[in-house]
Amino acid sequence: MGKIAEARRYCSSSGPEVNIEQIPHLQRAAVVWIFPVGSHQEPKEWPGLAHLTEHMVFSGGEQFVEQQRLMPWVQQQGGRLNATTQQNYTAYYFEVDPADLRQGLLRLKDMLTAPRFAAADLLRETAVIDEEFRLYSRSPHALASAALHSQVEHPSAFAEFHIGNAKAFGNDMTALGAALEHFYTQGYALERSQVWIASPLSCQQQYDEVADCFALPDTPSAIDSQPVSRVVESAAIGWQNWQGEIRLAKQAGLGVTQVIEMSRLSDWPILVELMTDTAPGSLCQVISRKLGHHLSVRVERHYHDNQQIFFTLWFEGADFSEEDAQRSLALWQQWRIAASQLSTPQFAHYRQLAQTEARRLPAMEFLREHALGFIFATSTENELIPTPLQQALSSINCFALLRSRQESAIQAVECQGLTCQFQASPLVIRDMTNDHDTFIFYPQPRVTSKDVLPITASVCHDGYEPKGGVSMLLRPAAGAAISDEVRAILTQSLSPVFSLVRHAAGKVIWQQVNGNDLLFIRFEQFANLQECVANMIEYWPSELPASSIDGYGSSSLRELLQNMPSLLAEKLDRWMVHFSGLTQLDAEILHGMLSNLPLSWQRFQVDKLPLQQNRVYQAPGSDSATIVAFIPYPLTSYQSLLVYQQLAAYYESAFYHQLREVEAVGYAVACRQRVYRDRWGLQIILQSSHLSTQQLYERVGEFFQRLTLPEKGLTVQTDVAGESSGDEELDRYLRAHLPLETGKQNGNEQDFTLARGHTALIERVKDKQGGWIFIE
Repeated sequence: MGKIAEARRYCSSSGPEVNIEQIPHLQRAAVVWIFPVGSHQEPKEWPGLAHLTEHMVFSGGEQFVEQQRLMPWVQQQGGRLNATTQQNYTAYYFEVDPADLRQGLLRLKDMLTAPRFAAADLLRETAVIDEEFRLYSRSPHALASAALHSQVEHPSAFAEFHIGNAKAFGNDMTALGAALEHFYTQGYALERSQVWIASPLSCQQQYDEVADCFALPDTPSAIDSQPVSRVVESAAIGWQNWQGEIRLAKQAGLGVTQVIEMSRLSDWPILVELMTDTAPGSLCQVISRKLGHHLSVRVERHYHDNQQIFFTLWFEGADFSEEDAQRSLALWQQWRIAASQLSTPQFAHYRQLAQTEARRLPAMEFLREHALGFIFATSTENELIPTPLQQALSSINCFALLRSRQESAIQAVECQGLTCQFQASPLVIRDMTNDHDTFIFYPQPRVTSKDVLPITASVCHDGYEPKGGVSMLLRPAAGAAISDEVRAILTQSLSPVFSLVRHAAGKVIWQQVNGNDLLFIRFEQFANLQECVANMIEYWPSELPASSIDGYGSSSLRELLQNMPSLLAEKLDRWMVHFSGLTQLDAEILHGMLSNLPLSWQRFQVDKLPLQQNRVYQAPGSDSATIVAFIPYPLTSYQSLLVYQQLAAYYESAFYHQLREVEAVGYAVACRQRVYRDRWGLQIILQSSHLSTQQLYERVGEFFQRLTLPEKGLTVQTDVAGESSGDEELDRYLRAHLPLETGKQNGNEQDFTLARGHTALIERVKDKQGGWIFIE
């Protein structure tokens, strides 16, 4: 899952264990620092204290303060960072250019080893977490998770409230500060922590950069095997009502919750590949066919330590009756037995698919999963046999069923600080002897399912081939978009096609890149691409609802951002297609086939239509106001784009500091460079529970008006950093076939200054140019 070229481990008696690895496929350097303390270790009288500690640490340390702290510094370098508080560990991680590794690590070490827990910061972060809790408490997934955890009998900490809010923290900041200091001192012990460092550079190069950060010895410790991640282990998880049922209100779907014992955590991604496969003969497709609905499937990992994983396998997209739930449960039990008999070639195939998915993760997410034990980037003969995974599947003896119905539940229950509507009851398992079905595990010589045309199976390659092959790119037309509803229907309907492409050594990517929905399919041979198009025609819905931008006032912030392109679009439901590597005759054949799809087609071109959308929505029952804006740059040349990119990096940290930390407008605060509908620009996000949208807009205007550019200038950019799809081949394809407007020239190109660009953006904010969405 991304090969390790070299690995070194350094241990000391008073510092953390430091692991340095060279992973060639990474584009950036990444650091993950893990402390084996989480929400289950916090005192019961202070729920949310572990989460609060994570927030407070980012306030800075002794050496790096204000804009030199890790968060603003990483933003200024164009990197990424994050942190997570789990039940049994807390992790901090970032990624930057390899040349910036040392400076980033110094800042991370400073804030983690010498945090400044100032009273003003404490007051601000408790308010921020309260805002976060408000968003969290409205999430259907969060409510389902809380209902599930309320049924865990032991350890009892699973059912307790951990995210924190204003009520839990109280008004006595002195007492809260003392509890925070004590929790940090007890839990953040350096000698029990682990630091993981990885980049494409050699271990020696990385060691030379970071050795003095930890006073590392000259000689690394011997590495006989991969180290076990130092997360706190729990006793075996006990369920109050194993083989019981939780009926959730107004959330259509079915979840099978289980605890699996895994002696080899690196088998987890392979199990996820097996469970979430949607090819013909997979668990999801067999259940979909039995129920007569297109279902989507996902896995939600609730907890793990070094011996067990607590998770839910979700089937969504339909309202499950009691009979549907019984039939699905019987099929899952039959599938689990079949999967526990996986052959070595099939195990290797799904392992290769998991490796390919892991390689697409951003550097810091890849390293975090590797540090936790889920991605072992080295391979041994023992890892290539399916026996441990087979044993793990056989270890599942108990499970619970989460059945959702579009109807009100009987009771409202307070758990984890949330009010959930659900009912728990014993699950009576009926014998479904007539439901035995044949499951298909790949590779198969030919797919024999009557529901799909076969694609010839072939060897699955790790990575991508840089030359040759044939590709197809399908996307909404210039100035057009599709809604989230249409996207969800297509994703579910075409999922068997997408999975077949992956199984047959092709490549399929269906995601938003540069603000556009892109379906990219690539094969080595034209015949396979032709069969894939035939499958698309077979599985494409005969009728799709018309995309609409109505009703977004009640959407969550995540859904709103996902649908930003459709909210900015002039037209909806218009499509275009582009081929690469085909002969003219082959292209005409595919054009003729695609004409059978019920789509409105338009000539392939880059989106150059004007963008000017201001929309106001009312969200009934909402207790927060939201602004989402996209402000395109008024580009005049390539030089002007470089200038705007420098400004965007500066805005990102300054905007967060001023509006999130100084003015405390709310939890969701961001200003960063994005590309929407083939345009470069700024995306602004603000959400607040105590300010109106007009007040939020005024704060944005005041920020830009009052901002002073540094006298010494900003970091000089020499190249445009575009948005990545996460796949190198697709990114190259897009640069070649969908060039953004970056080559404009005029006589004053070199005279375009930071001040000039800043003034132009101030005017655009003042006039509400671009796309502005206001939700009250």
